[in-house]
Amino acid sequence: MRYRLAPLAAAAVLSLPLTWVSAPAQAQVKPCVGHGTDAAVQSPIEIDRSKSCPGHGPAITIHYPNSVDGTILFQDKAPLGEISEHDDVRFIIGTGGTQPYITYGGERYNLNNVHFHGHAEHKFAGQATAPLEAHFVHTKATGTGYVVFGVMIDAKTFLGQTQHDRLIKSPPALGASKPITGIHLNDMLPANRATYRYTGSLTTPDEVGTYFQPVNWVVFDQHSKAHRLNVLGYRSLWGAEGNFRELQENHPAANIYSYH
Repeated sequence: MRYRLAPLAAAAVLSLPLTWVSAPAQAQVKPCVGHGTDAAVQSPIEIDRSKSCPGHGPAITIHYPNSVDGTILFQDKAPLGEISEHDDVRFIIGTGGTQPYITYGGERYNLNNVHFHGHAEHKFAGQATAPLEAHFVHTKATGTGYVVFGVMIDAKTFLGQTQHDRLIKSPPALGASKPITGIHLNDMLPANRATYRYTGSLTTPDEVGTYFQPVNWVVFDQHSKAHRLNVLGYRSLWGAEGNFRELQENHPAANIYSYH
């Protein structure tokens, strides 16, 4: 955006409805009525719940083990040696053992990393932008393709810490990494599995400045949370500029499908 995990028998298997099948002949999603597009647009976008269309596709099945180990990396992308909006703090899944993955449209996508943007990149119309957004980046097991879960994170004041806190608190120096064990991926997803889905792009560019398309986006309706001090600490690494891509204007706009 890498695996030392619990045995497969301990893996949690969760189901979510599907939004997008790449081959039109296989599509089981009822098209939106209007002037939007099911083709890939530039991400992130504003999601207007009132203009979404009901989704009728097959399920996404989540195969996340109860606990995973890995590495926290403060990724340093060009320009190297200085913090820029394209850098992020990410949890890279460890190598070896059972791999967390999802099935989407009958194909396997492996969870590669979970990383964070502040403030959030996606936005729900009529609501303030969330202070943080986590991206769960799943890469196609064979060939090239992405399914990315977007989870908005609110800043709260409470005792204890969430799994998100464990990843954003006290990150390593820019370009450095440190090991971390026992991350509970399922606890990082909202309890309510309602989602909004569309076909877009990655939100960070490659070496030549291209934002890869298509990306299957699954944005959760319900927010997760992290401690306010940890969110502020993460945001302070970038100052006012943040490490997010601005909302993109697409013409035509993306068709957004609701799964509740």
